[in-house]
Formats: sequence, C-alpha cells, structure tokens
Amino acid sequence: MSSSRACPVCGDVRRQPTGLDPRSPYLRGRQYHVVRCARCGLLLTDPWPTAELLRQVYDSGDYYSTVEASTTDSSNRPLIERARGIIRSLVVRHHFALGGAGYRGRLASFVARRRFGWGPPGMSPGRLLDVGCGDGAFLLDARHAGWDVVGIETSRIAVENAARIGLQVDSGSLEDHPFGPAEFDVVRLWSVLEHVPDVGLALHEITKLLRPGGWVILQVPNADGFTARMTGSRWPGWDVPAHLVHFTRKTFERAVRTAGMLPMEIHSCSVGTMAGLHPLLKSTPGRAAVFLMDQVFDLLGAGDTLMMFARKPLDAGLSGNS
Repeated sequence: MSSSRACPVCGDVRRQPTGLDPRSPYLRGRQYHVVRCARCGLLLTDPWPTAELLRQVYDSGDYYSTVEASTTDSSNRPLIERARGIIRSLVVRHHFALGGAGYRGRLASFVARRRFGWGPPGMSPGRLLDVGCGDGAFLLDARHAGWDVVGIETSRIAVENAARIGLQVDSGSLEDHPFGPAEFDVVRLWSVLEHVPDVGLALHEITKLLRPGGWVILQVPNADGFTARMTGSRWPGWDVPAHLVHFTRKTFERAVRTAGMLPMEIHSCSVGTMAGLHPLLKSTPGRAAVFLMDQVFDLLGAGDTLMMFARKPLDAGLSGNS
C-alpha cells in the first residue's frame, strides 16, 4: 500500500495496512483506516482529511476544549467536572510553582497528576507557550502559578472564548506563530501533536522557540497501550479524522529526537479514554472505575497516553539548530 503524502517524520511514501478501521465519532457513517509508514513505523489516518473538514469538526461548538475554561456558571456544571477543575489547578500549582499549593497540591498530585499532567522537576515560573490550548484551562492555572503565558489555538470559537476571560491566545497553527527564536522556557502540547499535519515541521519549530535548556511537555494517545490493543478499531483514542497521526513509544521518541531535542522522561499517563467505550462508563461510577483501571495500566507502563519531557540541548544556538 502506498500514498502520495509523505510521512511527516521520515518522508517515506510507502504504507502498510494494519487492519484497523475506526469509525469517526463526528461524522456519521464515516470510516477510516490506520496505515503504517513502511520506513519509520508511524501510524497515519487514511484517507487524510481536508483542512475544511477538520475546521468543521473543531468549530462545531461541541469539541470539548473550546468551552472548558470559559464556561461562566460553574455551579451548573456536574459535580465531577467542578471537582476536576479544582484538582487540575492544584496539580498545576504544585508542579509549576515549586510546591506552591502546599499539602493539598501534594495530595492532588499523588492522586491525579497522570490525569492532568505535571512538569519536569524544579520548575519555576518563566515564559510558557501552550499550543492547542483550547479556551485556556491550563493557561489560567499556569498564570495563577506565576507564569507569563500565551497560547495558540486553531478553533475560532475557543480563541474568542479565551479572549473573554482575558487570555492571550493567538489564532492559527504553530507554523503561523508570531514569536521569535528562543522566546520560551516551556512549550506544552497536551493532546495536540496527534492533530498536527506536519509533525516533523512542528517539532522543529518548537526547538527554535525554546531557549537552550528549555523544556517541551508532550502528551499523545498511546496506540500500543493495553486499551488500544484490547479494543482494536473500537479504541476511542483513534478519534478520526481529528487525530491524523498515532504514536507508539518508539515512534514518539524517534520523532522528538529527529527534531533535535533530547527525550528525558517518558511516562504512561492515562486520561480516561476508556470512558468512550460504553455510555455506562461516562456516568460518575463508571468514570471512577475507569480512573482505577487507568492507575493499574499506568503502573504497568501500558496506559492510553504517553507523556514526555524533552529538552533543547544547552549548547544549542538561539536559532534552535542542534
């Protein structure tokens, strides 16, 4: 099997079938294939969606990250969603403000850091870019922790919502960014890299944006995790056509190294993907059960997502070349 579109990491055009044919949760009756790059093993969505189709998905108003932070009346949100926001804020303050959330932050981090993400050790406030930030839920928490924050987001609705709560979120893609070289101490892409059409180019741009010694925090679905292997084409993590590329631990690390960054830590970091398998798992008891199962899979290193801390070499020039 072959395709005219080059692999976004290695440039090869040869493809191999995987036998995986997930259905789109956004487009009724639409089915896609997952194919493998014959050279580097990166998994890709086939057929590749058009930019217009993707805009329709992201601007539908239903895509969760467009309204997560800017929902003004939190009292009308389900209890579990309100608790989620409080815990996430404590986790961010604990890891990005040098333990600034006290014992509550330590407890929240112990229980839920794999769900909400954390930072490399010894983080102190600086300048942070969140790529694919939605309407700014993480940016709000990081700003409260003392960081100078800015975001990039492709969804017009999310950008408008972020502006209403006073956040600087630029519309567009990473390739369109207005920032100069070596401008950020941290660049974060949480559940974003799988949406990017040119992964290789995006990672090279991130390298340029980071100061020498700066960190990138990446999280992607794990196509080699236990749930993905168990459920095959039914795995919610395929999320086609919004997810264009699908990573395993090996291809994830290869893509980051190819861009000139050094992977320092890779963690299994589940975020509740399993809840999409059945309506009962979306109830409060179901989400609790999913949370417990996620802890087990993460301890075994086979959770539904991978999180990486990678660093720009200290001896890299300001241009970002290494």
